[in-house]
Amino acid sequence: MNVFQKIFGIIFPPYKFAVLRKEQGQLFTAIITILPENMDLIKEGALSGKFLGFSEWKQYSDFKFCEVSYSQTQWTRNNKRGENFKIVGLQIYSNRTNQFEDIEILVQNNLVQGLKITNSKYSLSEFIIQKFKSDNVHKLDFQFPPEKIDIFYDSLDLSIKQRIIPSDIFEIEFNGRNYYAFDDLEDGNYLAVDEKLEVYSLVHDAKPRAKKQSISFDEILAELQTNKFDKQQHLKDRY
Repeated sequence: MNVFQKIFGIIFPPYKFAVLRKEQGQLFTAIITILPENMDLIKEGALSGKFLGFSEWKQYSDFKFCEVSYSQTQWTRNNKRGENFKIVGLQIYSNRTNQFEDIEILVQNNLVQGLKITNSKYSLSEFIIQKFKSDNVHKLDFQFPPEKIDIFYDSLDLSIKQRIIPSDIFEIEFNGRNYYAFDDLEDGNYLAVDEKLEVYSLVHDAKPRAKKQSISFDEILAELQTNKFDKQQHLKDRY
């Protein structure tokens, strides 16, 4: 950082924070990129979004929360419910301690959520980001507290659970309300249910955007399973 940047950062704090976020992003990217090939799906998910910085994580105070913003398409593609674990065995060389420091990464639903580096202030200047040890990187089981969507899924009748893949259901905020999407109509449009299991068609460019359907959750799942539900015709009717 040159003299101009230092002075400019003091006068205009937002610039200082932008520089900090950029440097944290470089550190985050270097760590994620060095993960082995068998973790390519995790790397793809973490690097597909926009990194916004590290923040304190009250739930796991020894980790930094990794703030990453995803588009709905990116989030849907990379979110895999139940893929929860901790990545260990990775090390990075620290200029502060003159030794390799341990890195741990918390992954929830296949998306990177938390990062821990021992003896670190999470500053880019602390590390040589070209100097890693990654020969022993592996996953360990990690249990996160149940999410709202897990509680929702567990409450479903067996007849409904048998027709859906748990990882395909996700919570979505649409038009100011929360729904549970269970089928992809493509282009960010979905079939979903609310907490009362009322079925809705969520279509961005239609009016209304969220339209209640005159069919039960069980019935529409049966139609989807037997290919009786015509998605293309449904979208035409919605427009």
